[in-house]
Amino acid sequence: MSTGPGRSRRARPAVLGAAAALALLVAAYAVFLPAAWLRSELRDAEPATATFHTGTCVLGRCSVTFPLAGQDVTAGLPFGTRARGHAEGDTVEVRHAPGDPRRVVLAEDTGRGTVAALLAVPGGATVVTLLTAAAYVRRGRRSQGPEKAA
Repeated sequence: MSTGPGRSRRARPAVLGAAAALALLVAAYAVFLPAAWLRSELRDAEPATATFHTGTCVLGRCSVTFPLAGQDVTAGLPFGTRARGHAEGDTVEVRHAPGDPRRVVLAEDTGRGTVAALLAVPGGATVVTLLTAAAYVRRGRRSQGPEKAA
């Protein structure tokens, strides 16, 4: 069975595309799953009143400072934090892990909706990748067509 002279040229972009899609999926799962898990884990953790410090919160580059055991603790907020209009110096409610006060989330970010939104991104990316792969395979089968008897 001959695949023809152009077969390897068509397969190479498909392999590279599949590898790129898998790399992006792995990155999405590596970033979004821990962020969702942290919010679920800290849902009923220790509450505290903190001072908000600005930054790019969605990328996890904003922080809060709160008193704990007589000392001020400054902790970075996790990836995907929605600032919701908070400005530098605003007072916000946070939840922190009892044994590790540097693991902190905004109290308003621990709801099921936030966790679902964080899980929807890699889930949606997986569905889009699978649909794209299925369309590519289906297109490849159509272009070959049935072989004609000579």
